[in-house]
Amino acid sequence: MDWSNVTIDELVDALKEVEWSQPPRPLAEFFAKFTVPKTQSKWDGRVKCNMYYYRSNYFVLFSLVLVIAFIRNPFALVAVFLTALDIACLNDSFAVSLSEKLTRTVRRFSPPLAHKLRAPVSIQ
Repeated sequence: MDWSNVTIDELVDALKEVEWSQPPRPLAEFFAKFTVPKTQSKWDGRVKCNMYYYRSNYFVLFSLVLVIAFIRNPFALVAVFLTALDIACLNDSFAVSLSEKLTRTVRRFSPPLAHKLRAPVSIQ
């Protein structure tokens, strides 16, 4: 297959459809015979082919790097969680439901504080 003609969207679609339960390829095969491609198109094709063929290996490698990074700097995990929460709050429906749940939870412990948390009602 000529991987240089495959678009990133097609690669992502193929990775969504493929079975991820296969075990990673052997490490000897994963690290063997690596040569740097001479042209940009060959480089692009090699990256796409490897992402598809060694997907489990790259997933394990990526997970291992994340675990090591979080062990070395545990506060990074908090930063990643807060960043994900911030991105999720950009979605209006998520932000509204989070606000409602937070207000209900606060109302159980302190009704006056929950009253202050509610958004002011504007009459038009």
